[in-house]
Amino acid sequence: VRQYARGMKTSKLLSGWLRDQGHDAMPEHGPLAEGFTLVPAALAAGLGELGKHGSIINRKLGSCFRLAAVLCNLPLIPDQPDNFGADDFCARCQLCANACPPEAIGPEKQTVRGATKWYVNFDKCLPFFNETAGCAICITVCPFSRPGVGDNLVAKLARRISG
Repeated sequence: VRQYARGMKTSKLLSGWLRDQGHDAMPEHGPLAEGFTLVPAALAAGLGELGKHGSIINRKLGSCFRLAAVLCNLPLIPDQPDNFGADDFCARCQLCANACPPEAIGPEKQTVRGATKWYVNFDKCLPFFNETAGCAICITVCPFSRPGVGDNLVAKLARRISG
């Protein structure tokens, strides 16, 4: 919860500074950003790949970060999505699905609103999350959550697939 508060504070400070410079800027912060869905935008901006556990996996930070954003009118150069192999890794890994107490994480991708992606059943997840004041077991057991292991995991998977 503290990380969400930190993201909120940072996005408000940055958007205020941008407005002081004469730009339109509006803070957005999670987990329930009101006017903007953060995860699809973060994926498109190259912050990582969607993990089986429903959170973004970043190649350096794993899933141990929270999203916040500033919507603005600056002429920024867009980044490209960062597809570094986490999706393939998740297809073969079951750690988060097996560790999920409410069994909210499915073993395979599902088609949701026309897109095939990893799906977390939030009707199961959120009640447990609220009862435990923030579960996050899925993120804790994710191998990508250990600092500095992301690139090694992807390389190991590539060797295993090719050999």
